[in-house]
Amino acid sequence: MARGLLALLLVAVLIIEAECKSDTEHPIHVAYNRSITRKRIIAKREIKCTEDEYNLNGQCCKKCEPGYIKNIDCPTNVGEHCVSCKPGEYMDHANTEDKCKRCALCDSELGFKVEKDCNTKQNTKCVCAENYFCSSVPCTTHCEPCTICESAPVEEKCTPTSDAVCGVEGMPSWGIAAAVISVILLLVGSGALLIFCKRKRKGITCLENPGETHPETIIPLVYTDVDLSSHIPIIVEEMTLPQVKKFVRYRQISDPVIDQVLQDNINDASEQKIKLFQAWYQSHGMKGAYGTLLSSLRTLKMCAVADKIEEKLKTVVSSNQEGGQSYNDNIEQSKACNQEDEKSYHDNAELSKTYSDSLEET
Repeated sequence: MARGLLALLLVAVLIIEAECKSDTEHPIHVAYNRSITRKRIIAKREIKCTEDEYNLNGQCCKKCEPGYIKNIDCPTNVGEHCVSCKPGEYMDHANTEDKCKRCALCDSELGFKVEKDCNTKQNTKCVCAENYFCSSVPCTTHCEPCTICESAPVEEKCTPTSDAVCGVEGMPSWGIAAAVISVILLLVGSGALLIFCKRKRKGITCLENPGETHPETIIPLVYTDVDLSSHIPIIVEEMTLPQVKKFVRYRQISDPVIDQVLQDNINDASEQKIKLFQAWYQSHGMKGAYGTLLSSLRTLKMCAVADKIEEKLKTVVSSNQEGGQSYNDNIEQSKACNQEDEKSYHDNAELSKTYSDSLEET
């Protein structure tokens, strides 16, 4: 009996001890977990950066002010770790960059002029030049020439953002007659020009008598696959910088590429011309480049330049290689540039005289 009571007493003691232990450990675990959570929250608060800072791998770094860029990965002192942009470059906002932006160019050939020069803190501001306008905002490509109201009154003047508006002028009876005669003369002139072109294709010009025979002019052959790379300096020597820019832009070299070349050689016009021409030559390739050069210059009404370049290259290009292709068309095109206006004038004058005689007889 005594042993049974002792056993029950022992069991009761063990149960009470287990309950006490459980009640003690539970608050300890809860307090520990809450402590860890508080530490994490505190850690997160510790890496929160200010508006003039940024977080880089858990560290707050200083942003550089407008006109400056960083010279180390994580600036901590803007006076030591931020450097000014160079001339021709800018940075217009507080930043984390390590390179400045290039200043824009206001290309006069696209109708732009400089309103505000570029400095380290702002880009160049371009506006349309006098007698040019651009209706798009912002205007980033080019400005259009303003409409000229020759005889009609100007209702609205041309501004940098809008074209001129011309009024309607009443036309007297003599004006209508003059307009009709002008249209007739235009049609007659077009017919004369068409006849001239047909004769030109057959080798007969308007100033030549078809019944006469002339000795054939021997024109040396020049070949399509001439490598111009070693002749670029003597080619661009005959061209001004605006002429080179006009040529490469006509041959589809983009404005960003042109701007980059001009910026990279900003104080050397000769090198700018060479680099621009090289950019076109590399995109075109050697094959046919010589013919493309001459024909494009003559299309752009730079006949004298084309003639000088052709004359220079004749001294360095072989004229006897087999399989060569004649450039007689280029030479005739050069002659046409100088003679076409004169021939058209004489033809139109003759036709106009005939038409006037006809009116008098009527």
